Amino acid sequence: MGFMTKLKGRRAFSAHLQGNQQIERGNTAKGKELHDKAISLYKEAYDEGNRDSNVLMAYGVLLMRYGEYEKSRDLFLMCDHKPGLDKKDRKQLRINYSVCQWKLGNLDKAIELMQEAARTGKTALIYTTLGYYLIERSLKTGDFEEALQFNLEAYGYDEDDAGTLDNLGQLYYAMGEREKAYDFFKRAYEAKPTQVPTLYFIAKMNMENGNIEKARQFAEKCLEGNFSALCSISRGDAEKLLAEINQKS
Repeated sequence: MGFMTKLKGRRAFSAHLQGNQQIERGNTAKGKELHDKAISLYKEAYDEGNRDSNVLMAYGVLLMRYGEYEKSRDLFLMCDHKPGLDKKDRKQLRINYSVCQWKLGNLDKAIELMQEAARTGKTALIYTTLGYYLIERSLKTGDFEEALQFNLEAYGYDEDDAGTLDNLGQLYYAMGEREKAYDFFKRAYEAKPTQVPTLYFIAKMNMENGNIEKARQFAEKCLEGNFSALCSISRGDAEKLLAEINQKS
């Protein structure tokens, strides 16, 4: 692998990181522009033979943002077979692969992988991601106990985390405890006003309560947000909700 190929990998990673930072600041359009640049550079570096583990993993993560989950899976598996990954990198790889499996529709496998990652120490990302997986499984089984206990544990870990607050909002909404749900969504919104699932559910609940104008405002704000690979709400979901709100006006 030549110097220029290595340089492309580093430039791709830099653009990727800058894109993340712009999106975190609310500059979604600029963030997407940088991600488009990064994905192009990652592809060039890969096609030219760059197989650096960090580049492969980052490329796989960004591909998920573009909905290329099968390509992401292949890159993560390639990383897994490369020697030299330290414990921290292998844990991050397991987390990334878990998200990929979830997006591919393999929820039980995603849960298994995230639980493996959690055994070496839970982080905010593990709490919020596994917490949501368990909610999704509870919606299928009708048994909310495991999801409730885990998300309450996450709340004990960090009661101000926007992702945890949103998870509890979604969980209580699914359980029919609407007042509790809305309270958690309000707190999640105060903690992170750009969080897509929170905006979606505040819009949805206001629509259901007949507050159509407020519902429209939140739905439109939701559509301005960042629909990342970790997002439990798709742009299509948000567009469908806004259309439903507009029909009621």
